[in-house]
Amino acid sequence: MEYLIIILSLLTLSIITLVFLVVWRDRRDLKLRRVTEEIGKMEELFCEMRQYKKEADDLLAAVKKQTEQAVSRVDHQAKQLRDSVANLEQRLRLSNKDPKDADRPKERQQKYSGKGKPRNFNKKGQTPHPPSNSDSDGKDVKRIDDGEKYAKMMELAKQGLSNQEIAKKLNLGQEEVELVLQIKKKNIS
Repeated sequence: MEYLIIILSLLTLSIITLVFLVVWRDRRDLKLRRVTEEIGKMEELFCEMRQYKKEADDLLAAVKKQTEQAVSRVDHQAKQLRDSVANLEQRLRLSNKDPKDADRPKERQQKYSGKGKPRNFNKKGQTPHPPSNSDSDGKDVKRIDDGEKYAKMMELAKQGLSNQEIAKKLNLGQEEVELVLQIKKKNIS
């Protein structure tokens, strides 16, 4: 009987151990399932974050493009405004000319018109040539001041005329036209 009690106690201990192992294994499996579920949720969150990041990058690219377009439009409008202001200043200068200037010699006109120093014609005994109102063909040519002349050069250049054609139209030297256009293009850009 003693043996029977020992065997029964061993069986009881074995059953308790087995129950403990089964419970322990079930708890471990349950924890593993929970951890797996948490990892799955985290992966879903990561995917959502990547998607949000991609959408944010797309929005930033669109905003950057729109900003560049807006800046380009503003630059273009500013350039047009500068051109308009220059044109208006030139018109204002032309409209504010003193009618008495027509009677004065060219040297004095330049002095009062604000177009720089009057030219010195008295080098080595040269005398100033009176302004001619006709060209070699006998046509009357209207004298224009330097600012207006340069503005007309730029206008004709924008119309696509060559330097020779501009020089001929404005009764100027081709080198002068080339020089002025080069300077103006450097100042604009």
